[in-house]
Amino acid sequence: MLITAFKMILILSVAMANIAPGAYSASSFAMTRADRGVKKDSMVRVCVARQRDEIYLSVKGRHTIETLHTGEIMEASIWSMRKCRVSPTNSGIQVSKKNYPVFGIRIVPMMGANIYVNKRRFRGILDIIRTEEMKLTVINHVDVEDYLYGVLYYEMPHYWPTEALKAQAIAARTFAMYRKEERKTADYDVTSDAYSQVYGGKSGENWRSVRAVKLTKGKVLKYKGKIVPAYYHSVCGGHTEDANALWNVDSPCLKGKSCRFCRGAPYYKWKAMYSYKQIEEKLNNYGIKCKDVSYIASGPRDKSGRVKMIKIRDTDGVREIPANEFRLALGGLMLKSTKFALKITRKGIIFRGRGWGHGVGMCQWGAFGMAKRGSSHRRILEFYYPGAKIEEL
Repeated sequence: MLITAFKMILILSVAMANIAPGAYSASSFAMTRADRGVKKDSMVRVCVARQRDEIYLSVKGRHTIETLHTGEIMEASIWSMRKCRVSPTNSGIQVSKKNYPVFGIRIVPMMGANIYVNKRRFRGILDIIRTEEMKLTVINHVDVEDYLYGVLYYEMPHYWPTEALKAQAIAARTFAMYRKEERKTADYDVTSDAYSQVYGGKSGENWRSVRAVKLTKGKVLKYKGKIVPAYYHSVCGGHTEDANALWNVDSPCLKGKSCRFCRGAPYYKWKAMYSYKQIEEKLNNYGIKCKDVSYIASGPRDKSGRVKMIKIRDTDGVREIPANEFRLALGGLMLKSTKFALKITRKGIIFRGRGWGHGVGMCQWGAFGMAKRGSSHRRILEFYYPGAKIEEL
């Protein structure tokens, strides 16, 4: 009788899930009973795959597959799900050979089960959404502390001093909570790449990194009771940047300041070279249309020594491009910062610069230098985010 009733529930659930076609946005889905046991105010929505033609999914342990819009159970399994291909279809989402006639499904692990997406292991709950462009977007709902376990290892070397790791943990937690507040109506809070914070899920955890998260559990940076936009970067090159120079962020905790602690760091000084043709191709690929570039010059600098504008001349004449856009177009791995001087040669343009990253907030190599000199994580954070206070989330 119990078995029959359970089957009946599943049949009814699938019937209810067979909704009319239409595309859904992740932000339109209310949290369901799938989020049981986790406080919503500590949950972070991480986009771990975006606009993909397909993904590979497996679940080791008990789990349910639910409709994302209502939370109805479409399938409940006491067995593991072997690695299978997931792809969008005209009517919904196909998992292996089974088609679910909905445009968003939620995978809920139970009793310690683990979810794997493209060989990466994740804690928490997983949403798979079919977008209007017939692609898949995957969002991991995870508690912020669990999220940080998978962030810290990628954002700072695990063998660095504990005080530097603790400072990084608080900065990363603060940044995630700031983004959560800022993107309430968006589909997700953060991405899993360098545009937010690099996140590797449970596959990217290390005991020293995890320990630093646990030692700072629940601690964030606030200014006058509000979460600070705790940006950070690799090397400032001697002076951090004012956040307002790059984004619409005017925080007293993010004004540029002199830093002497990252001297000697890798890429404190660097050199890169591009031909005119390379620059032209990269600008066009980025969306800055130009033809036959014949001249490039750096414009004015801000108080941190970073270039504000780049002047280029092509067949349409001379125009200016924001230096940060120019850097992103050419690629941040080679043109590591906007703190550079350029030299024109017959073969191309040589850039000689300092620092790596946007330069706002905490300089990670500076945090390393301070920790090596005996500074605590509190002192490090006070230096790079002046005026901010460490408070409970």
